[in-house]
Amino acid sequence: MRIAMLHWGFPPIIGGVETHLMMLGPALVTRGCTVNLLTGSVDGRRETLVWGGMTVARTPLMDLNELGSLPRIRELAGDIRDELTGFIRQNRPDLIHAHNMHYFSPVHVRVLARVCARENIPVVLTAHNVWNDELWNEMLRLKGVWDAVIAVSHFIKKELVQNGYAEHRVEAIHHGIELERFAPVGPAERERILARYPRLRGRRVMFHPARMSLAKGSDLVVKAFARVHEKLPDVCLVLAGTEKTVDWGSYQDREIGLINTLIRELDIENDVFIKFFPWDEITEMYRVVDMAVYPSIFDEPFGLVMLEAMASGTPIVVSRSGGMPEVIEDGFNGFVVPPRDEHALAGRCLFILQNPGESERLIANGLRRVRERYTNDIMVDKTLDLYKRTSALKENGVNMASG
Repeated sequence: MRIAMLHWGFPPIIGGVETHLMMLGPALVTRGCTVNLLTGSVDGRRETLVWGGMTVARTPLMDLNELGSLPRIRELAGDIRDELTGFIRQNRPDLIHAHNMHYFSPVHVRVLARVCARENIPVVLTAHNVWNDELWNEMLRLKGVWDAVIAVSHFIKKELVQNGYAEHRVEAIHHGIELERFAPVGPAERERILARYPRLRGRRVMFHPARMSLAKGSDLVVKAFARVHEKLPDVCLVLAGTEKTVDWGSYQDREIGLINTLIRELDIENDVFIKFFPWDEITEMYRVVDMAVYPSIFDEPFGLVMLEAMASGTPIVVSRSGGMPEVIEDGFNGFVVPPRDEHALAGRCLFILQNPGESERLIANGLRRVRERYTNDIMVDKTLDLYKRTSALKENGVNMASG
């Protein structure tokens, strides 16, 4: 099967969707598919490369940071039409799989709808998120474009259905993880990794593996860490994700500034380590930290961090937000705390750090849970099955996304 994928970003742009694409695309190639991805540029440059057998074409016309705003996107409608049409005609896909294109740009979706209708190409959407604003309402009028919709969690499926998507046409497929890539390591390998991060040697480490932003709860993490540090002075905090994200709305620099100011005000600068971790380095950090935290304050659609932590043998604390309680069972394979509650977050972090036996129990349960339910192979099997069913229905003139 020839698959054309579309998304706004791909590493070195970081984020959950980008990580998902780096696993899904190459895995489909190993199953005999030809996969071509059209994605956003880096620093405005056009580029074509191959990642894991998947061809990746970068263009500024899929780069939300470069495009900047919906009025600008509308000005470029002709160029966008030519870009998408050329990509599809060149690669002659049997199926198109778009990621998060149910938001941001009605221009791109209308072009995609016209090309797919003309060429009779089935098109699948993965909804990695939902929004609720004026643009979202405009994009809802285009929900019939998609022949099938994958929701990354039952929470997202419920949100889509509440917004008018036909329930029986939306399928929840949880993300998966490459277990071998995140497998725990022994003491010798751990020491080798720590040699690259001397500030962490001899200390226990809390890790927030998300972009520095208020939505991801970075300020709550800092406040909770300050409380933990008062009781356990040897603990330090690692914050990730200070650059190379899709920054629709240009919020990131301001929010990073606010978080850095908070760190200074709490007088914990010497105990907070801030670094951007490329996709191939993030696995090493999981292997040397003592715990991960992910207290998003918005309705987190899924949260790949949960799978990464469990697969790495790292206990995790998340907020009761969005789809995360579908994966983390409070007290079994991690802890779930109320959103925006720095006191509860600090309390669970202290519990993990002060109770090594309980920490090992969470780790063992997490490893078992991720191996049973959240492997990349399980996700790819379900995705391929949906591709085949969607293609068959398309051949028979049935649009899965219509009511």
